[in-house]
Amino acid sequence: MPVEGGRIVSGLIGLWLATAAAVVQAQQAPAIPAQMPPAAAQPTQEDHPTLVLPEPSPRWVYVLEPVFPYLVVSKVWIFDGDGLAVKGMINGGYTANAVLAHDKSRLWLAETYWSRGSRGTRTDVVTAFDTKTLDPVGEVVLPKGRFLVVPKKHNATLTSDGRYLLSFNMDPAFSLSVVDVEEMKYLGELDTQGCSLAFPTGDTSVASLCPDGRFLHITFDASGRATKTELGEPFFDAEKDPVFEHAAIHRPSKQGYFLSYDGWVYPVSLDGMPKVGERWKLQGAGDEGWRPGGWQLAAFHAGSKRLFVLMHEGGPWTHKQAGEEVWVFDVERKQRVARHKLPHHSHSMTVSQDEKPLLFAITETAMLQVLDATTGEEKGHREGVGISPYLLYTMGE
Repeated sequence: MPVEGGRIVSGLIGLWLATAAAVVQAQQAPAIPAQMPPAAAQPTQEDHPTLVLPEPSPRWVYVLEPVFPYLVVSKVWIFDGDGLAVKGMINGGYTANAVLAHDKSRLWLAETYWSRGSRGTRTDVVTAFDTKTLDPVGEVVLPKGRFLVVPKKHNATLTSDGRYLLSFNMDPAFSLSVVDVEEMKYLGELDTQGCSLAFPTGDTSVASLCPDGRFLHITFDASGRATKTELGEPFFDAEKDPVFEHAAIHRPSKQGYFLSYDGWVYPVSLDGMPKVGERWKLQGAGDEGWRPGGWQLAAFHAGSKRLFVLMHEGGPWTHKQAGEEVWVFDVERKQRVARHKLPHHSHSMTVSQDEKPLLFAITETAMLQVLDATTGEEKGHREGVGISPYLLYTMGE
């Protein structure tokens, strides 16, 4: 039934008058003392339960999302590869870099904050998170800062024994900040002489990749000072065929595989001063037009001696193009043994290090895909992994 406007106005006026009268009466009435409970009975803080996770599984995947286009707050999503259930989430700072502890007890974020969100006083820190509660449990300030760029896996790393965290920095000189994560203490900077990133080579040594195609190798002491610096021989031409900085590195075996834009594989032993082995080609007869590409485009499964690489059809300098397939190589025979067609093109990928490995791949539309790394069978996918997932981590890699 329609209602006349005058009746609505009249009703509202009556309601207002009644409310005003009630307020006046309350002001005139004598105050009644509140009956407060004893101080001991009053809650002192909000009480809420917190889930405690089991020990991280090698079949879990940690997805680092810088949250483009905002960037001020990063996220780390944690998924169980079997079923893709969400195990938890960690919030981080501007373009954070993640590092997983060798003993599975900690996840570190090298991150940046401003006192006014996107402006004000800048603070760069390494923050330690408990991998079971996901609570922050410690923090170390990086007084020299850190290199702010789209997250790269080798921007931050742990030494072979897990004692020291090394964070790449440019201020504008290139260096590695050294943090003792056992004592949670900043030690100092290692001058990398214009070379970039951090590839662990021992308990107190690290290598960086130089623009002229060689490695710089630095040995340091417990105080964070360099005791020995060595330069290797160039092994690639940065002008004609550069290598991707996202090499496939397996820390326990100290083995790495650096891929060039044209598809050359450079096996590198990272046990002390890097030793580069004989290179070999990804593409064979009939593979013309196929190239490696993406962001985190390669992974090595140590147990099976298999190298996994994102591949696409494209011309020269299409190295950022997402992968259509994952090619699998036997690194001992230097031969391709499988081709897995991806349900959806992906720019980043990794594999778990267990006996029946899973292959994780993320798309530019924020979808996480899971495949059987041996057969290529799709095991499932999950959409809506934030806005811009970029890097993938698994335990034991």
